[in-house]
Amino acid sequence: MSKPELIGLVILGCGAFFGFIWGGAFGLALAAVCLVVGLVLFVALRASGTETRSTPAKGVSQPRTQILVLVKEVHARPQRAGKFQEIREPHQTDLQFEIFAHCWLVNDTDERLQVITLQVSLTKHDGTTSVLERVPSDLQNWRLGRLRDELDSWGVRYLQAAQESLVELRTDEPLEVGATRQGWLHLRVENITPAEMKNATVEFEVIDSHLGSHIGAAKGPHQIPGRVWPFRVEDGKASEARPSDLASDTRGRSPT
Repeated sequence: MSKPELIGLVILGCGAFFGFIWGGAFGLALAAVCLVVGLVLFVALRASGTETRSTPAKGVSQPRTQILVLVKEVHARPQRAGKFQEIREPHQTDLQFEIFAHCWLVNDTDERLQVITLQVSLTKHDGTTSVLERVPSDLQNWRLGRLRDELDSWGVRYLQAAQESLVELRTDEPLEVGATRQGWLHLRVENITPAEMKNATVEFEVIDSHLGSHIGAAKGPHQIPGRVWPFRVEDGKASEARPSDLASDTRGRSPT
């Protein structure tokens, strides 16, 4: 406590004491004067804004960094031994899931930022979390099925099936100020049932060059088995998939 504040408290105490002892009009007047003087001394320093404040140590403050992370969609393809598998029941335990996540990054700062590392984890409904295995440089072997709204030369609108390439999310180049970047990640997880996979939370963490952590998450339900299928190039010609794999994949539903 500063010296003026201490004096103010003493005057307040003295005014209350002598006002009580002397009583009457004189005692009341003395208490009022002490009250005014004491309060002025006690609060004047704070009101003027000149009180002493602690100064943060040098190097403590860090530049503000913010990368907005958005997970737009998640497709989970059930497989076993590298082949597509139909889901027999929601608590089936003998499957592995190939996960395809579409992610966006936005540099919402006034400086360019380098992404040092990224990590994707999956949290089940019971709270258990596991880090997903990333499968890099593999997306040329997969395609995403879409339905496109087309308009022909007669003005008739119709839906047409299309397959889109999956572009991998790149983090080797810095994010410029205000820049956005999007792309796909191919991930893999085991020891999870279809029911757990459908309602899990997929969390995407990005660490920037200032060691700041930025997190985006996508909560279920996710698209199972989704619309991502194998794409093979054999003898110089593109093929959607091996016949046995594709037949199992599209059984009972449109390939779109």
